[in-house]
Amino acid sequence: MTRLENVGAENAIRLFINHKFAAATQAWEEIEDPYQKVNTFIKLMEFVIPKRRSVDFKPEAGPENSLEARLSKMMKEHNAVNNNADEKSSL
Repeated sequence: MTRLENVGAENAIRLFINHKFAAATQAWEEIEDPYQKVNTFIKLMEFVIPKRRSVDFKPEAGPENSLEARLSKMMKEHNAVNNNADEKSSL
């Protein structure tokens, strides 16, 4: 399926959902079990707000690439910039 065909399919699905929104809302309002109502709401929200994806942390070789080393380097650079700014402002 090409990108253009995907766009056409997405638009068709969007139109279908828009036309059936009132019926879906009415059906959702008729759910009596609070658990089922919340569960249905959560499943519907997945179409609006995607699920979070997991992130894999892969360690890099070498001690200079450790998180601690990177943070230390960033702090030193930040302090150097601040010290330079302080020196210039006192002149």
